[in-house]
Amino acid sequence: MPTTKALSSPYRVTLSPARCSLDLGDGSERGEYVDQDYVLRTLGRPHRAVSLMYCYWPFSPGWPKRASVAHKNKGKHAWGYPYDDYFPFTGGPKGDPESGVFQQMRDIRRHGQDVTLTMTMDCKVPDDHIRVIARQLRPYGNIRLRLNHECDGYWFNFNKKYSYDEVGRFFVRFAGVMKREAPNVKVICCWGHVEDHKTGRLRAERELAPTLEAADVWSADHYLTLHYGWPFHPCEPEHENKYFKHTGLREVWEQMEGVHRRFVELTGTDKGLELGELNSDGDVGGELSQSKLTESFYRKVLKDKPSYLKGITFYQFRDRGRLGLELECPNNAAHGSPTPFLDVYRDLLQEPYFLPKEAWTRLKGGLRMDWRSSEDSDGLGWKVSLRSKPLFLELLFDKKDNLMVRVGKRWFYKRPGVERVDATTEAASWGRSKPLPIMVFAPPASGMNPGNSSHVATRLSKPPKMRLLYKW
Repeated sequence: MPTTKALSSPYRVTLSPARCSLDLGDGSERGEYVDQDYVLRTLGRPHRAVSLMYCYWPFSPGWPKRASVAHKNKGKHAWGYPYDDYFPFTGGPKGDPESGVFQQMRDIRRHGQDVTLTMTMDCKVPDDHIRVIARQLRPYGNIRLRLNHECDGYWFNFNKKYSYDEVGRFFVRFAGVMKREAPNVKVICCWGHVEDHKTGRLRAERELAPTLEAADVWSADHYLTLHYGWPFHPCEPEHENKYFKHTGLREVWEQMEGVHRRFVELTGTDKGLELGELNSDGDVGGELSQSKLTESFYRKVLKDKPSYLKGITFYQFRDRGRLGLELECPNNAAHGSPTPFLDVYRDLLQEPYFLPKEAWTRLKGGLRMDWRSSEDSDGLGWKVSLRSKPLFLELLFDKKDNLMVRVGKRWFYKRPGVERVDATTEAASWGRSKPLPIMVFAPPASGMNPGNSSHVATRLSKPPKMRLLYKW
């Protein structure tokens, strides 16, 4: 009896947004970018979006070198340089659309995720720069751009060099150019610190309120604990509120609710709220405390199900301090070791509340797939009944296709040039009580949409084959 045969009776599988989407930060002033092959293998499923941290200060001395390199030994704290110590955004009029940031965005998109580009920017950047950046971002589909985040703070250079009113007016101008030049880019405003708990008023709300109307997405950043003096100052118990803070679950939750409520009051509309950054710092109380405290937030979301909370970005995958799912190796940045929260987070990723919704319908027509975004796409699906625990379950595809494949609960990436996906481990642990689901989606192989297209269509030339072997 042959062990390899084509999958038959396909379904159309349509993805739609999760009730609360999960995103992930990857790379910042505290860690290097980690490629998406590694992240997917480690966590088992893609995120809605991956957040990259960049800055654009083209008129500052030292640019486009990273601030800590161009101004070595001048910083007395993490934000003590002439411009923010994120990776320099190497787009714009004199930029290179083949440079690192664009390669990272392509890596993220070909792995079935959207990009959140967090960018601090000089508020005197003119419209002609913004137009060029917008055109450079147009091929990247449903890209999310979080401009000058935490804008009601005082630590970033745009707040040090410009008033809150100037920061707000620049955001509105930037968003207007983006909407005209690249309507596929969703602009995110990020601010919100409740200063007066009696009135619910936010810091600088009069000056920054116009950003709420201009933005497509509202967000805020919250840390349950944070060593904000890292890496220049030690985190010791006697340094609380000097170099670190311990906010806790209750206060963060109240801040989140208060921020959303006030945003609605200021605008008369409701765009929901996302947490652009969430974590608890392992420098404050240790890694086990970080895991317990951060998990408590996600568990409260699952219990209370706040309808306004649309997404959470965990900051971040690998970190030189203790804010990561992995700790970056001090001897080799290409390696990391897991923190206690990594296994917890891997389980949270599979909670139905955090998963994109799926609609399975019988397929009518050819083997066509349409990729619009990570939570709005059409793929193909099959349901396979297993007789017993298989020795091998492998899927064979046409080499040319770029595919994201889910078998059971686990996702796999098949790049062009590869034809085989080995899903034996997932199939062996699935059991026989219900059919094993297999799903296939086709994000763009280049990481970019052709032309100004809002979607990428792919048609399989033939159904995938499955090699299924129960005994030798």
